[in-house]
Amino acid sequence: MSEKGVFEIGLVGAGAISAGAYTGGVVDFLVQALDAWYARKAQGDVSVPPHEVKLSVFAGASAGGMTAAMAAGFLGSDQLPIQSESDADSLAARNKLFDCWVRRIDIQGLLGRRDLPTDASRVVSLLDSSILKDIADVGFDVTPRAARRPYVADDFHVLLTVTNLRGVPYRIPLVGSATQGHVMLMHADHLHFCFNDSGTTSREDLFCMGWQDLGPGGSRPMMVELLKLGALSSGAFPIGLAPRTILHLLTEPGRRDLYSSRLWPVPEAPEEGEPCQCVSLKSIQADWRSLPDFFPYRFHCVDGGVMNNEPLDLARRILTRGEGHNPRSGDAADRAAVLIDPFPGPQVFEEDYDPTPPDLLKTFTTLFSAMKAQARFKPDELMLASDENIYSRFLISPRRENSPYPIACGSLGGFGGFLKEAFRRHDYFLGRRNAQKFLRHHFCLPENNVLFTHFGDWWTEERKQQYGHRHPVTHERFLPVIPLVDGAARECFEPAWPSYSAADLQTLRGRIKGRTRAVLAALIAQYLENTSLVIRMAIKLFAKTKEDEIVQYIAEQIEEDLKRMGLMR
Repeated sequence: MSEKGVFEIGLVGAGAISAGAYTGGVVDFLVQALDAWYARKAQGDVSVPPHEVKLSVFAGASAGGMTAAMAAGFLGSDQLPIQSESDADSLAARNKLFDCWVRRIDIQGLLGRRDLPTDASRVVSLLDSSILKDIADVGFDVTPRAARRPYVADDFHVLLTVTNLRGVPYRIPLVGSATQGHVMLMHADHLHFCFNDSGTTSREDLFCMGWQDLGPGGSRPMMVELLKLGALSSGAFPIGLAPRTILHLLTEPGRRDLYSSRLWPVPEAPEEGEPCQCVSLKSIQADWRSLPDFFPYRFHCVDGGVMNNEPLDLARRILTRGEGHNPRSGDAADRAAVLIDPFPGPQVFEEDYDPTPPDLLKTFTTLFSAMKAQARFKPDELMLASDENIYSRFLISPRRENSPYPIACGSLGGFGGFLKEAFRRHDYFLGRRNAQKFLRHHFCLPENNVLFTHFGDWWTEERKQQYGHRHPVTHERFLPVIPLVDGAARECFEPAWPSYSAADLQTLRGRIKGRTRAVLAALIAQYLENTSLVIRMAIKLFAKTKEDEIVQYIAEQIEEDLKRMGLMR
């Protein structure tokens, strides 16, 4: 149970690809609002709400995971909010979320050839991912604060989902002829980091570091490098971006390995005379069999969103602390998971379905999408989604007045934001604006919640009218979890809808052609190095004849999608 008068918050960053700019904008405003409120509290100002909040966890997948990792550095240092276009031009380098998500990540670098320096290079991705490591280095080049922010929990957890291509073995012992039982492989993996003042923990299932370790002079540079690697691994979109390799040392003497120490929600029956919690957190031994001590367990990983794109479950494990589930009712809720999801409804049910059985190619191409969607299917979330009386989960998603397409980075399946900085700028500022409206109108609790009744004498009728609002239908009054004061209370900058020109597309075509030519040449060298010179020359000639067709097809798809969203005329 949380302390009385304290509301605990877990942030969850959903997969977003280029719309990580939107998630970054949300985090930027959230920190600005909390800083403004707590600054007034520190001054002894009794005119602002006296309750407390604690940020305990940020779990993320893909771009949400990359933002979660950078958010640790953002919270652990003093960085200026980017509130307007003028701030974007003058202060960008002093805000790592904006600098990395808006200024530095761009199609020009992704269509480069740094990853293909010679004809003998191996092709590991369609896009050049080498720029991402440079951006990660910039994102964590911070100067730590002298003291932890007062609204950050003693232990702040960062969980980054990854898809582990090697897998972790677990065995179910069963009675029968198979003496080894049933072995399963876990691929929906994650990296778990914890930040606190001491940099130490008794837990064996996570990596712990102190806030002072974030800076370049920190005592644990390898831990910071692992955090960067985890962020890059979580965002390694399959085929498009390069996979990453992570190393864990397993079965160390005197302690269990990281995976066998990991806590899982396990159903259980109640003890006699004890109330039923139904679920508790327990460890499950991984089946490493007879591996030697300090076994170097390496695994390649790709985008964590493939298996777990909205890791609400990981955030809740931190918030619940083994108590089954968070209090959900309006009067008792004392903690909540807040999902930041730039694409809250990408899955579409096909009303018209071809009754003809698919051929081999179509079966293969649709199977991956089906497996990914099933891995993300969460019936427990579905059962609770329609209950309006649950106050332990909230959602921030893009909204722009009078527009069916609120987010500019949503084109090309989420990759569109890489085409132009103006797209990412728009979504960053939209994230800030949506976060403000979320805190003002949606991240609220009924006035009879314990968070407010604990300070009953402070909440006079006048103050309830000042900070609260009434439901338009039930007229029930709600009060804010995070009140908006000072600069955070002023209306956020509303960005203009950006555009892409024919000249932009023409420039892009040239870059696509250069990357296509380099990738095709490297593929031929990689897979046909042992064939005869005649065959290689023939295939090279054939590939050259197809270059223009490939570029034309890609350009047409881009133009069509941008026009569909009103980003190009």
